[in-house]
Amino acid sequence: MYSEKRNVCQLLSLLKAHNISRFVVSPGSRHIPIVISMEADSFFHLYSVVDERSASFFAIGLMQRFREPVGVICTSGTASANYCSAINECLYQELPLLVLTADREECLLDQHEDQMIRQSTMYTSITKMVANLPLVNNEMDAWFNNRLINEALLELTHHGNGPVQINIPVPEHTDKFDTAELPKERKINRIELANVDWKHYSSLLEGKKVLIVCGEGYAITELQKNALEKFCKNYDVAVLCDKMSNCHVSNSIENAFPVLQALNTADISELAPDIIISIRSNFSFNPEFKGFVKRAQKNECKMENWFVHPSGKICDPYKGILFNVFEMDEFYFFEQMANAKDNIPSDPDYAESWKIISNAIEEPSVDYGHINAVGKFLKKIPNNCVLQLANSNSVRMAQLYHIDPSIEIHCNRGTDGIDGCMSTTVGYASETEKLTYLMIGDLTFFYDMNALWNRQLGKNVRIFLDNNGGGAIMHMPKRPDFAAEHLPNFISARHNASAKAWAEDRGFNYIAAHTEEEVEEGVNRLTDINADGPILLEVFSEMLEDTKIFKEYYASISRQKIDNSLIGVSKRVVLKVCKTLGIDYNKFKLAF
Repeated sequence: MYSEKRNVCQLLSLLKAHNISRFVVSPGSRHIPIVISMEADSFFHLYSVVDERSASFFAIGLMQRFREPVGVICTSGTASANYCSAINECLYQELPLLVLTADREECLLDQHEDQMIRQSTMYTSITKMVANLPLVNNEMDAWFNNRLINEALLELTHHGNGPVQINIPVPEHTDKFDTAELPKERKINRIELANVDWKHYSSLLEGKKVLIVCGEGYAITELQKNALEKFCKNYDVAVLCDKMSNCHVSNSIENAFPVLQALNTADISELAPDIIISIRSNFSFNPEFKGFVKRAQKNECKMENWFVHPSGKICDPYKGILFNVFEMDEFYFFEQMANAKDNIPSDPDYAESWKIISNAIEEPSVDYGHINAVGKFLKKIPNNCVLQLANSNSVRMAQLYHIDPSIEIHCNRGTDGIDGCMSTTVGYASETEKLTYLMIGDLTFFYDMNALWNRQLGKNVRIFLDNNGGGAIMHMPKRPDFAAEHLPNFISARHNASAKAWAEDRGFNYIAAHTEEEVEEGVNRLTDINADGPILLEVFSEMLEDTKIFKEYYASISRQKIDNSLIGVSKRVVLKVCKTLGIDYNKFKLAF
């Protein structure tokens, strides 16, 4: 029988999954739940060595003999300090020593408690990784615990061998041992380039609904595009992305933000993927897609996530469905997987269903304000230029309109913060002759005003500044009713400032727009490739009115009709889309 402690049972389950069985144990009581649970399982081979310093060097001998990871286990307090010499030896001898240290709750540190030292940070400079496990009080704790243990055990042999510590809080010395079976814990696999069985992984995608989620990144090359196109064709894959993904292939869904909003009230069982392949970094539709995944899980749709990234890092954004991490270039992965596919789907419909819904989303047609002005600007921006998007509303608004694929788009989305967006634009523009546009809101602009106080400021910088007197994003999309009364004071920082004096002082041709007609005139000047720059267009609107317009459009997306989008599409795809969007197929059939 095993310990009743969930974190201990999770640890043992994953030690077995990763095939780590040999442990050298020194005496004590804090680690009783771990050691006695191991004794109850014939998988584990335990060795008893009283002195921790000797025990850890004993473990080195076992690693030299078996050429595999070996663990040491000790109680809390100074017992763990005695491992330092051997851990250093393992670091430089490159041996995969797993150091399991039992500990007390973190809140008791430096509170005159017995056997409580700073063992959670003792080895940070001499190990490849230190994992401080949480006490498991809820499912979020359990997910975090699972992820940390997987990551720690994988790190033992990642890019060479080395020592790793797992520090485990154990509140009570004693324990109940009434758990009959260990839980079936999710094991995360890291697949390195030298060890890929492409046919095997190709077979795992056979007959599955596969969705790529593509984050922010550089514009893809022709070779990369060809690899991705072939992969999408061979496996019937849709690519969910946004403007800053710069990923333009046949199956790209580049308006993922409004598409996912349109699916908020839909039956998503047909569109829920079996496999999500994540590539690159962050994306603007993050909350919407995570909500999509949660809804699918509540409907008992089974999904797993594959993460393809050269770093091989463990990134589990959907909390519990990451199973495979492919440590390699994503486009090499697509090329090899495409080549491993023997038969191509004769009548694909999964990607087609996504594309139909994507094509059916109408661009906003709204009264004067933020969204209206953004649309006029994005429709006029010249081809083959560069567009930088500031965070918050700017990056979201850009997802609502078509932007020519020749335009390279970037946004500081890594941390989703407003600082530095304009400085990044000036830095980019300083080393290119291309027109470099920035779409930015007022708070973000004023936050980074010093960007224009820069001797590298080029004449190719063009700024579209939406000034609606505050941070409208703080009111959207689902803030409470009291938002209009209370949030403007401090949260959305209502103001009456203008960029005019500062922009003109820094040498910009400044344009102000207060009406739809003035916006059109200003946009024409801003997007004139022959105009003398730098140029700044400041569009004035009203924050709460902009919020109202956006909310109304946001709510209308799910009610938009697909109409002609289904003409000429196979009956099977039509049925699938009709089911998803709640459309009566018989009524639809009679309409055409």
